[in-house]
Amino acid sequence: MTKICLIRPSIVVPAKNMTTMFTPPLGLAYVAGALRNSGFDVQFIDAVGESLDTRHPSDFDCYLYGLSSSQTVDRIRSDTEIIGVGFGFSFEWPTCRDLVEAIRDRFPSALLLGGGEHVTAVPEQTMKESALDIGILGEGEETAVEIAKGYASGRLEYKKISGITYLDTHGEVIINERRARKRDIDEIIWPAWDLMPIENYLERGYGFGVNRGRSMPVMASRGCPYQCTFCSNPAMWTTRWIPRDPDLLLDEMQFYQKNYGAENFDFYDLTAIVKKSWIIDFCNKIEEREMKFTWQLPSGTRTEAIDGEVARLLFKSGCRNMSYSPESGSHGVLKRIKKKIHPGSVINSIHSATLNGMNIKCNIIFGFPGETLKEIFESYLFIIKMALAGAFDLSIWAFSPYPGSELFDEISQRKNFQLDDGYYDSLRSYADTTSTISYSEHISDKKLRLLRTIGVMVFYFVSWARRPVRPFKIVWNLARGKQESRAELGLYNVLRRVRLKPS
Repeated sequence: MTKICLIRPSIVVPAKNMTTMFTPPLGLAYVAGALRNSGFDVQFIDAVGESLDTRHPSDFDCYLYGLSSSQTVDRIRSDTEIIGVGFGFSFEWPTCRDLVEAIRDRFPSALLLGGGEHVTAVPEQTMKESALDIGILGEGEETAVEIAKGYASGRLEYKKISGITYLDTHGEVIINERRARKRDIDEIIWPAWDLMPIENYLERGYGFGVNRGRSMPVMASRGCPYQCTFCSNPAMWTTRWIPRDPDLLLDEMQFYQKNYGAENFDFYDLTAIVKKSWIIDFCNKIEEREMKFTWQLPSGTRTEAIDGEVARLLFKSGCRNMSYSPESGSHGVLKRIKKKIHPGSVINSIHSATLNGMNIKCNIIFGFPGETLKEIFESYLFIIKMALAGAFDLSIWAFSPYPGSELFDEISQRKNFQLDDGYYDSLRSYADTTSTISYSEHISDKKLRLLRTIGVMVFYFVSWARRPVRPFKIVWNLARGKQESRAELGLYNVLRRVRLKPS
């Protein structure tokens, strides 16, 4: 039986970043499940989950959370034949690249695979600058299984496999035709959580969302039908939105309740709520089954389908936290970034959700190319309206030209910047206010840092003036070790990092 090892590398976190997320690796868990279901012997190394309480100093004023590179390589079984590495966010590319190099040194004959959004977005650089044999593009389960079967049979022909990139005998990067998206996602094998240290996350309440107990990740849909110019989704998942059957999704969630003691579910969907009929059906079936749990939409969702009726059903079914991502309150900016929303409908949705007991966080982005001070002030007005409508939290991120996005292609051609380690480090400025970089010709880096800070201060001043009990509730919850909002999660992460000593 061919022996395969899948690796989720340690994560890179800026030292001053408030949003340190320790999340189970859902994407690789799906790939592990597909490979095992096809008869392969799969080892899974979750370098984060196996060492959640350690960190190592890294370059560019960052920390590496989890196992060190040498510790990760030491855990790979000596007889492993295929090694797959999951490449996460692009600012982690240098760390993943160096890990692959260390693996190649130890396992010179193994077939090395890499996948994820970064590989899909920048296949040429990935193959030329790393020791990978094959890069997997887009959705990975079927491609990984086809590669493994070809290797096991001794008939692995790169040119016949859809959805991969590799180097030919002349050192040129070959990118095969993309594999078609799987239409019936209910056929995809469940994630192989038993192969990794999932209990380490569960016992701490770690996940993508607010800590509401033992939290399992699930995915109710794949893809996103929208084409926002700052997002890499169209390149990675395409714009086909495919939801799962609500009953089959709930079967999986019941399994996690029974076998893992799950109390909360974090939905990792890019855009979970697209069709109103789907979310109503899902909520009603939770009630029909008399299932009891909380669930969250922490990655952002659309607001169009969330009216008073849907909000009541969401809360009744156990949904407690949602993130909205309007990105801007300026009609001009929204049009340029192809964000097809209307600010007024967002405000109405926030109001309906808050009235029904939901805890809402909103995400705004400043510093888009061409953005003016006038447009920033239009977003300030929108931020005030969101606070008055009841939104509990707000993050203002700095725009970063992310590989795989339409804006990245435009800016990289115009500015001709080098995709070196310094560039990848600059991507962390989206969350680290101390290293904010402005891509607007009208706003300097320093001014953008100030505008971000002012926007957050305005939001919380209005929100707390309108609801003065909130800051006291935050302090009370932190004192009790309880979390209800993303602000409390962020403050908890800061306090945790203060107590955590580098290894």
